[in-house]
Amino acid sequence: MVKKYSRILVPFDGSKYSERALNEAIEIAKNFGSKLYVIMAVSTPIIEPPGMYFGYIRGVDMDKAFEDYTNIAYERAERILQDILERCRKKGVEASYRVISDKPGKAVLDFSKRNYIDLIVMGSQGLRGIKKIKVLGSVSRHVLENATCPILIVH
Repeated sequence: MVKKYSRILVPFDGSKYSERALNEAIEIAKNFGSKLYVIMAVSTPIIEPPGMYFGYIRGVDMDKAFEDYTNIAYERAERILQDILERCRKKGVEASYRVISDKPGKAVLDFSKRNYIDLIVMGSQGLRGIKKIKVLGSVSRHVLENATCPILIVH
């Protein structure tokens, strides 16, 4: 017999909303005996050092600086995800993680299709001021509109 929600994906970006989504996914996984897949998307255009293209970093090999900056981002993501994996183990939930080099929305959709994900649990984007009119952030909206499995958005 196949379990409902046997494979749950949690995209994690370190925000309070993704933290809440992770906690909710852990509870769902405990109740259904599911496996969690936690991913972090590291999009290299997002992690470019400030001023890289405006020449503010002088006397530095730009390729080397970009490579170093990217490696730091990957290492930080690995540490965060390893901590999450340990947290899941302590709660009795089987979990695995992956750092993916891609745009966040695309990474979530591609991973969910390739890994036959049954449920995506993700945080909404926390917006302030006039932007509160928007219901969802751009990544959660993109995933919601394009995913082929159920999605739980946690605010």
